Amino acid sequence: MNAKIRGPRAEFTPAHQIIDADGDAALEEVRRALRMPSFSDTGEGIGAAAEYFFALLGRVCPDAAIVPTAGYPVVLGTARSSMPSAPTLIVYGLYDVTPTMAHEWTVDPLAAEVIDARDLGLLPHLGPVVAGRGANNHKGPVIAAILAVEAMQQAGVDLPVNLIFVIEGEEEIGSPSLPGFVEKHRELLLSADGIWLPCMQQNSSGVMTVRRGFKGCVFAQITCRGGAWGGPADGRHIWAGNSAWIDAPMMQLVRALGTMYDDEQRVTIDGVGAVAEAASLQFADDIAKVSAGFRENPAWSANMLGNLHVERALAGKDIADHVENYMTGVNMNIQGITGGYQGPTFYTSLPGEASARVDFRFPPGLTPEEFVQALRGHLDRRGFGHVDIDIPRGYAGAPSMPDDHDVLLDAGIVTAARYGVETAVWPIANNCCPASLFTALGKQIPFSVAGLGHGDRAHAADEYFTVGSVEKLMHFTVDYLGDFADAATRKSVTD
Repeated sequence: MNAKIRGPRAEFTPAHQIIDADGDAALEEVRRALRMPSFSDTGEGIGAAAEYFFALLGRVCPDAAIVPTAGYPVVLGTARSSMPSAPTLIVYGLYDVTPTMAHEWTVDPLAAEVIDARDLGLLPHLGPVVAGRGANNHKGPVIAAILAVEAMQQAGVDLPVNLIFVIEGEEEIGSPSLPGFVEKHRELLLSADGIWLPCMQQNSSGVMTVRRGFKGCVFAQITCRGGAWGGPADGRHIWAGNSAWIDAPMMQLVRALGTMYDDEQRVTIDGVGAVAEAASLQFADDIAKVSAGFRENPAWSANMLGNLHVERALAGKDIADHVENYMTGVNMNIQGITGGYQGPTFYTSLPGEASARVDFRFPPGLTPEEFVQALRGHLDRRGFGHVDIDIPRGYAGAPSMPDDHDVLLDAGIVTAARYGVETAVWPIANNCCPASLFTALGKQIPFSVAGLGHGDRAHAADEYFTVGSVEKLMHFTVDYLGDFADAATRKSVTD
């Protein structure tokens, strides 16, 4: 879709004026939230964070509520348009964050410090940034969206859409309680014509990436324990010299993991490659365009690697060579391996148990249950029936068949063009998001990520967004709601 630059929507000018006048206050609101811990991994600060978002959302949604789940609560609220025919948009977000390892951070991860990008080893042209856990993923963006709606209400601008805010507290641990929430609120959620995850989507070169789909995921603990197959049956350490005649669970685990990927970290688990091959064929043209973009714009790769503090891409190849696998491949990551002695020197012992936390990502077409079943069969066929797959959780990719005429994707491109921002359409990225839990309610509801502003290093030390990004995303939000309403209305007329 080609979108001509037309400038911000005139009917929303009063809201844009409020955003311009209150930009400093909006930034400080985000910084306030970033100073609050909300680690779903441990539960630290989760209750207070839910209360914070309940109070913030209550400023725009009169029915805002903290909804209990089997785990951490969801913050829910609606804001209605006065127009009877207005479409409905779910604004999905999260208030939980990933853990921080403070020794890896240049700054205090909970201080929301404003610092020059160069002092974090980032690209100098980025200028001042706000560094803190949750800055980019996802407190900064979701707060910007809420504050943008508040600016519209304060300006007396009627919302062009009905909004349903769903802000959960377990996304970073696989959203285990979200399916129950979605089922309980099925009737409300089924009224939606689209689902939006607000994000600061401009890369360090200024291009805004929009996606048609999202990968599914499985988080699992892969464990080898001593038992009838061999190894210490009571789980305790024994002398390392026994490794000459006793099976070692740690070494068995490492061997089992090694069967799951090749030298370029491409997943080799039996039976899952077909979904990647199908996706690669389906999106061959898009993949070729994005790969060409990286080859034609060397700064894209250089900036990406520089911001991640990585000196070269996998296997010494160009980023362009990995685009297909990034978009449509089945990927895995070993988050950590646990077992044995971790003291200051050495303890010549053979551990009785060892485990690894692993995450897998795969294109739409597989369910988490199907993936775990394939993994189980893969291990069994290689003689690793004694290696267990513990606490698996995850969700499928979505949508199952991405739509070339997705109204949310089209609206994102139009809104970006209003601000003179170039867009790049990616069919799927290696991101995972529980979109399928919403889109599988009985009708196909498009799900999109879009937004102006720049942030990076999510899940890493020195996570940040550039100063000015909160205002950019607020301005984008205001016009995006209108552009989505227009696109959804056009689609309803043609359907």
